[in-house]
Amino acid sequence: MKLKYNLILGLFLILLTSCLGDKKAVDVSEMGDTSFVNKNFKGNLIDYVENRSACEQMSLSALANIYSVSEDKIHIMDNKKSDRFRKDIEPQCGVYIETSENDYEWLRGSISLNREISKNEFMGEVHEATGRGENWEEAWALQKSMSKSAEWIENLGMAAVWNANKTELKIKFKGYTLNVYPPTNKSYQDEVAKNRDYKNAAIAMAKAAGYIR
Repeated sequence: MKLKYNLILGLFLILLTSCLGDKKAVDVSEMGDTSFVNKNFKGNLIDYVENRSACEQMSLSALANIYSVSEDKIHIMDNKKSDRFRKDIEPQCGVYIETSENDYEWLRGSISLNREISKNEFMGEVHEATGRGENWEEAWALQKSMSKSAEWIENLGMAAVWNANKTELKIKFKGYTLNVYPPTNKSYQDEVAKNRDYKNAAIAMAKAAGYIR
């Protein structure tokens, strides 16, 4: 227990110094509250399998509809199908939306799968403290409690949290976590001017990839 406490505290200090602009005072009662866990979770639609593509079920038409572009403007970079990536890294799928001839103005996003790490594996206690372990609830509550821009999303997976500051949707499934970063480009003023709802875009992207209905 002391080791776990020290790891959690270490995580707290790391996040506190790395999330400048989004940090807030930790609400101790929120840290111990696990009411965010979805008690009506019915099971995974997609299970974690080693070397599985993160976007093998991605619907380009659904993705195009989210951003109101034609399918030929969408480019997918699947690390499990490209020789540019090592095959032993976690499944990741880059999504690029062509907005102009200048690729610096393209929108960029991704989805990735992070396998749940058991206590018995190498550095299992550390992974548990960061929310990737079998007992993930406490770490998730801690991370949420520290962020001003984070909010729980009900009825997605076993639990889900949206972090507006990171433009990240994190959904816990049995055996893994799905991380969704909807395509954006904060330096492209035409995109910024759209004032897009990236939270809904991220949820729609997870649906387009087949992880949720």
